Amino acid sequence: MIIKRTRKNSLSFLIFFIFFFVVSAVWVWCRCLPALAAKAQDVVSFSDLPEHWARSHVTRLAALEMVKGYPDHTFKPDQLVNRLETVVLIVRSGGFAAEAEKLAANNNKKKNSANSASGVETKQTPKVPWGQSYIDLAVEKGFLAPDDPEDYDYAGPVTRLEVAELLARAMCLVPSLIGNESAPAENNILAEDGLSSAGAFSDLDTLEPEEQVYVAAVVNANVMSGYPDGTFRPQDTLTRAEIAVILSRLVDRGWVKIPDGRRLAGWIAGIEKNKDRRDILFNSLSGAQKLQVADNVQCFLAEEEESLEQAAGFRCEVILDGRRQVSWVNLLELKDDAVETEKIRGTVKMVALGEDNLMVLCDMNVKDLILPLAWDAVVSGGKASKGFGSLKQGDFVDVLVSQGQVRKVTLLDVKTASGEVKRIEDGRMYLKGSSSGKKPAWFNHYDYARIVDKDGIRQDSVAAGDKVKVTYLDPLPGEIDDEVVVEIKVTK
Repeated sequence: MIIKRTRKNSLSFLIFFIFFFVVSAVWVWCRCLPALAAKAQDVVSFSDLPEHWARSHVTRLAALEMVKGYPDHTFKPDQLVNRLETVVLIVRSGGFAAEAEKLAANNNKKKNSANSASGVETKQTPKVPWGQSYIDLAVEKGFLAPDDPEDYDYAGPVTRLEVAELLARAMCLVPSLIGNESAPAENNILAEDGLSSAGAFSDLDTLEPEEQVYVAAVVNANVMSGYPDGTFRPQDTLTRAEIAVILSRLVDRGWVKIPDGRRLAGWIAGIEKNKDRRDILFNSLSGAQKLQVADNVQCFLAEEEESLEQAAGFRCEVILDGRRQVSWVNLLELKDDAVETEKIRGTVKMVALGEDNLMVLCDMNVKDLILPLAWDAVVSGGKASKGFGSLKQGDFVDVLVSQGQVRKVTLLDVKTASGEVKRIEDGRMYLKGSSSGKKPAWFNHYDYARIVDKDGIRQDSVAAGDKVKVTYLDPLPGEIDDEVVVEIKVTK
């Protein structure tokens, strides 16, 4: 039986074939976009990255399971990225995937309602073959504002200016009403500052003032940068490698959502080699721990690959895989032990760990000192297994400070004795009662101690008849006359 194909059927077949080809190509790329909730995997190695300038950034993102390569184990770093891919990438990276899915569900429920008060109207949103929910959310939140949604070229290569605008809005680096006469005065001031910063580039004269502000915003935030010749090249396109660098900078700014415990900051105290494994002795302000090293771990110094054996003593960023093995290391700064230090004794008032790591110390003159913690600062003595998290308010400590930063904190093992002051003579303070093996009845050089009232306010002296609580060090437990008084609190 012979079937004759009509012209109309041939055209339909051709359209179907083209559609199938486009969807297949998009599906391959989609698998290479960030997947923040992806399964744990082995250290990824791309065959086309060994000599590439963006190698450290791409492998970092791969270790965090934020980007993937192609089935042939390549990343194709110099391949151009289109507009749709960029929008999906940034929306996912910012942790908006769940919100995009929720918006899509709401829009599907109300698609038959002509006057829906929720969701983005069809005429306002570009229509795309995939990732529609991400486009809808980007438009609704004001990240994306195409001049004509119907003519939005989602498949065209994205430009540096378009990425700058998208990032500036998504990261709230610029007010949403820039360029609007109704914008508050402070918004206009920010716009003027942005124009001033944009003047550092020689090729932005043709841009609108609002566009210059977008460029200045992302440059000032260190998310994008210009070129050595003083240009920004706003109309240039971006490659997968360049997008990876931008995303890596977003990780540095804390804008990308990283699962807890996958990315660690601290320093490597040493590397242990066993018969069938290697371990890193990893110290941080939160304490010390031993981390197993993955077989094909990647280690970088100044964006060049280095041997992990050289990592001891370096401040570093460590990325763990799903099995909590070290898969990626970035060496940042070598520990310097040859520094002069000053010792300060006092009590802990507060420890703050986060973007800024600080310690508030009440010294022996009852003055509060706000001290930044050095990246290699350590805690010793007592129960210091949790690092600076082990310190509690009121703990007596010796603090070594260098160049204005805390380098070491030693928890002091103190004891207390309470009673009434019997007399004071020859630099010795006597308490009523007799000395025993557990509690001393007198203290030498009591006047070297910090003297405070019950509320912790400094007192000039202590007198006979005062009821006191004495905090002291006991270097030789069981002996007498060796105690070192650190604080006398007059309780009544």
